[in-house]
Amino acid sequence: MKTIKCLLILKFLLINFLISNYSFSENLIVPNSIQFELSNSEYNKYLRRSMRAYTDGEIYGEKNIKKKYKKWVKAKIVLNKKKIESEIRILGDWKDHLRPPLTSLKVKINNDSFNGITRFNLFLPETRKGENEVFWTLMLKYLGFPSLYTRMIEVNLNGNIYKAIFQEDATKEFLERNNLTETVILKSNDFDFYLNEKEKNIYKNYFASSFVIDNNNFLKNKISNFIASEAIALKANIDFNKKVLNEDFFTSIHKKYAYHGLATINRKYIYIPYKKMFVPLYYDGNVQFLPGKTNCKAKIDSKILDKFKRDFKSLSGKRLSKMQECVFADTLDSSQGNIKKLSEFFPKQKINNKKDLKYLKIKNKIISFFEEENINKNKNLKNISEKVIIYSFIFNDNFYNCYLTIKDGKIKFCNQIDSKTYGKLISQSGRYKLTDNFKSFPINLGSFNKEMPIIWLEGNSNEFIMDKKGTYYFVKKNISGEDLKFIFQNSEAKIFIQGNFNNVNFKFTRDFENQSKSLENSRYDKNLLTGCVNFFDSDFDKVSLSSSNMICEDSINIKNSSGNLNEIDINNSFFDALDVDFSNIFVKNLKVNNAKNDCADFSFGKYKIEQANLKNCGDKGFSVGERSKFSLDYGNIFFTNIGIASKDDAITDVKRVNMESMNVCFAAYNKKKEFKGSKINVKDFDCKQYATLKQLDGLSEINISKEN
Repeated sequence: MKTIKCLLILKFLLINFLISNYSFSENLIVPNSIQFELSNSEYNKYLRRSMRAYTDGEIYGEKNIKKKYKKWVKAKIVLNKKKIESEIRILGDWKDHLRPPLTSLKVKINNDSFNGITRFNLFLPETRKGENEVFWTLMLKYLGFPSLYTRMIEVNLNGNIYKAIFQEDATKEFLERNNLTETVILKSNDFDFYLNEKEKNIYKNYFASSFVIDNNNFLKNKISNFIASEAIALKANIDFNKKVLNEDFFTSIHKKYAYHGLATINRKYIYIPYKKMFVPLYYDGNVQFLPGKTNCKAKIDSKILDKFKRDFKSLSGKRLSKMQECVFADTLDSSQGNIKKLSEFFPKQKINNKKDLKYLKIKNKIISFFEEENINKNKNLKNISEKVIIYSFIFNDNFYNCYLTIKDGKIKFCNQIDSKTYGKLISQSGRYKLTDNFKSFPINLGSFNKEMPIIWLEGNSNEFIMDKKGTYYFVKKNISGEDLKFIFQNSEAKIFIQGNFNNVNFKFTRDFENQSKSLENSRYDKNLLTGCVNFFDSDFDKVSLSSSNMICEDSINIKNSSGNLNEIDINNSFFDALDVDFSNIFVKNLKVNNAKNDCADFSFGKYKIEQANLKNCGDKGFSVGERSKFSLDYGNIFFTNIGIASKDDAITDVKRVNMESMNVCFAAYNKKKEFKGSKINVKDFDCKQYATLKQLDGLSEINISKEN
């Protein structure tokens, strides 16, 4: 009887897990067709390159596509009555991506988007097993894995009409649709693909497991370079697989149905810096369902199956086959008890950083060289007359590359480089220098620095002092009826909080003077945290938050959380006071006084404020964006630049607001290219001493019912 109960509980938890994890891109609607228009000259460039690529090659019996043919040509995407400026190029490593005059295509849009997507691929169906690719990415989404939006699509390329697989690239908007802040996505440097046998044997003698950044737009500054480098260095850990969320289950299902996706060249990982762990991202599994691999006796909830069938039909244009239904049921059944949520994973206070022996060998050589030699800065490296392997890394927060000679296995010299040059080295795949007829690819070692420390706050105290540099962790399953105080005594201390909180009062104060604060042109720190106080994956019930004198980008940041708060009271914020993302939050009383930037910022969620009093906001009183639905019952906003700003597909509803002494009362506009305009609906308001009542663009609306 107990066994039956356990099975029923597991089944119930599975259904709830799938429902909570699966959000079938409700805000992402990509049509089932796409049309490109190319001028004669651009189309001729594309045709010439595709034909030459088809007849040319250099390895494996000339079956590969040379990089020189993968150059961009200008194209226009015709969408309704609009023409979107874009660029396209040949995509793929092998010639199965070429079917002249048709090829697999990579598409990028620089100043607009195609239904919210700015970069995507169009694969010839035979290169990805057709509808099986759609099935697999959809199933992974149901299982809770971040998965690239994929569908079958009809392509019209200058009158050539054919079927293709549409798949978005791993970009910022992809991460945000999966409720993740923009972060590093690692992939293998595919340089091995371009080596001859002699070169391969040379690289085998040294550490050459190089990973690069798949989403190089993340690399905006020194801090982002550090985060990326930390991820690269962790990839060299001997226990790396233990740092990948649900890696055992991910590997097991891909071994059965999508083994090609486990090849090193196809593995991609999303890095979560504040947890020092990774989330696997599927790519190119060559999905196929071989006899004897599937248990067709597995049963799943009919509601889940019916929804999956509808979604698959919408994306592929086909019905789910019996074999696909078996695979779906078998995989979901086997997932019971084998999948964890990101919110259930926490880093250890002491992280095991034991490295690959070859990695340690080259790292120690470099450190020894640093101790004995003077390091050049921005040396001219054009004239290298011998075979070398180039290593790039961060050491003591500076950026370097070192040159190891093949002849004697010694470091010849090292060179300090700037952040921008380093960013290129860790984001370019397949680029090399030719040294003595040897392909010298940059091998990325990542960061030799120590990570930002993780410090756990434990014990039964109600008052905690944070006096060290690092990220403090306060994680509790359930807390009820307590008053908790957190005192910051170090300018580089931040706190990560997670739990279920009922009738809890949080108080955050600063107790230090004369510590300089520099954000180094970055909103976040080396753990990708923007707030001094960071609530993640938390549930609130009758909770109060109080903060004063915080000097971070956000005084309080709330992410991936839900519930109701009695009061939020924030005073004297060096930048933003309150920032809430990917959440569903009700606040009974919000009070903010003196924020040098925004008083309250909301994105990607549903938010309701019953009463608000905002004063002395350097930029905006309320800033609502990124498809948020926001409602304010009653508010007072005084002494700000903009009273209420709504942008990027956000809908802002206001019942009553009083505003005074500001530049703009209401602003609605489009800011980010992957979104459209915004809407503000106001029932009743009074705005005094302002320069502009309404400020909006052609994509947005501001509707006011009554003005006093």
